[in-house]
Amino acid sequence: MRRTSLHPAPALLLTAAALVTLTAGCSAGPAHSGTATTPQPRQATAVATEEFGLLAGGGWAQAWSLWDPGARQTITQADFVRLNTECRPALGTPYVIDRSATLDATTVQVDWHRAATATGAGTGTSTGASGSNTVRYQGGRWTFVPDPATLAGYRLGVDRLVQQRRAAGACH
Repeated sequence: MRRTSLHPAPALLLTAAALVTLTAGCSAGPAHSGTATTPQPRQATAVATEEFGLLAGGGWAQAWSLWDPGARQTITQADFVRLNTECRPALGTPYVIDRSATLDATTVQVDWHRAATATGAGTGTSTGASGSNTVRYQGGRWTFVPDPATLAGYRLGVDRLVQQRRAAGACH
């Protein structure tokens, strides 16, 4: 009587393991992963999309972590979270990327606007904000760069910036 094994043959297991190993290097992974050896501008747009999604949804700490190192030196992660907690921007209003332009192999400019939102008690609509940001490839990953005016505001310090934003009615 011949016995049959319920286990796959060792050669089949080795083949499957080799296939998994070979294909694992081909997966795309996250847009901001450090696995890419050459910059891919589409990944820059994906990082901007992720940044804007986090900002619109209140993911302050995660949004800050996508910033380029120079921008992160302007305001600490804890202060960025505190700023947006004490003077919360409007949440849930999506950012829409209007255009993405590759400026060079490691720099992509992203133009955006925030979708229109209802204001007050249905009294009208606001066209939302618009702007342009840069996404840079450095240290093996794409990083988001807040615009110069935003960075200048952060240099004022959280207390002063919160005070200015409250006076302008920008806190929700």
